[in-house]
Amino acid sequence: MATQSGAVLRVDNLTTCFGAGPDRSVAVNGLSFSVGRGETLGIVGESGCGKSVTSLSIMRLLAKAGNITGGTISFNGTNLLALSEKEMRRLRGNRISMIFQEPMTSLNPTFTVGRQIAESIMLHQGKSKGEAMLAAIDLLNLVQISDPQRRLNEYPHQLSGGMRQRVMIAMALACQPDVLIADEPTTALDVTIQAQILELLRDIQKRLGTAIVLITHDLGVVAQMCDRVIVMYAGRSVEEGLVDDVLERPRHPYTQALLRSLPAYTIEQGDGTGEAPRLAEIPGIVPVITPKSVGCTFAPRCPEARAICAEQDPPVVEFTHGQSARCWARLDGEKTL
Repeated sequence: MATQSGAVLRVDNLTTCFGAGPDRSVAVNGLSFSVGRGETLGIVGESGCGKSVTSLSIMRLLAKAGNITGGTISFNGTNLLALSEKEMRRLRGNRISMIFQEPMTSLNPTFTVGRQIAESIMLHQGKSKGEAMLAAIDLLNLVQISDPQRRLNEYPHQLSGGMRQRVMIAMALACQPDVLIADEPTTALDVTIQAQILELLRDIQKRLGTAIVLITHDLGVVAQMCDRVIVMYAGRSVEEGLVDDVLERPRHPYTQALLRSLPAYTIEQGDGTGEAPRLAEIPGIVPVITPKSVGCTFAPRCPEARAICAEQDPPVVEFTHGQSARCWARLDGEKTL
């Protein structure tokens, strides 16, 4: 469900695989969602759940071994999967931009910050080098980098981690995109810088009306930033809905387990002895899914697993306010889709 202004980005039944044949790895498995102008959609889950592969599929930046084998990705009504690479390049970094996980590996160490920001402006907006450099200064001001004129001529290694992340944001916003995909934008930063970056993204969204897809493993970031959230597990959406509904009334056992693993939750549920309780954990690991996989992928780790969970795919069960969960244990008294 997108906002009333309509969906800017719509993903329907996206399936992305690595390898070929019956043993290929299914990294994204029939994922669907939409995001509207000015809205922030969070995608959360453990490492290996398919979050980053989802973002790379949207941008069509998958490694050679990766293939989108099903579904559609629509941007303002245009199916991105039907575009040629040349047509996609016109959109990528222009109308749809992405902030990558690690800026030090995403920025070119041999080019100055100014040149890297200006290149996108020259390519997509047809401005001269001088005009693009002036625009780059404005962008560095926008992301609150002090003394932007000097920073323009510096190289990535001369900047702190927080500054490099701000430069990545400046590059992503260079052409005022309709959609911004932020893949773990604060993972490598300390909590103070993380808060500044999140506040910056909120401020920029208010100014530009950008739709944001925020990919993270941090439920605290989701609570601060997002309007809606999708909880992914093994390539699938297992729960989704408004942030307050999902975080306050989690329906899927996996979402509940993620919330129990938060330090704040563990302390709140302490035994009253005054001793720091042991952090809750989810036993096992995220499985590798293939076309041969059957049943609920979370069943081997689920405290509520039933016999049917290992035999059949769970249905999607719908709750109030558009919240839904893919789970056999939630069928009673609820509407199924």
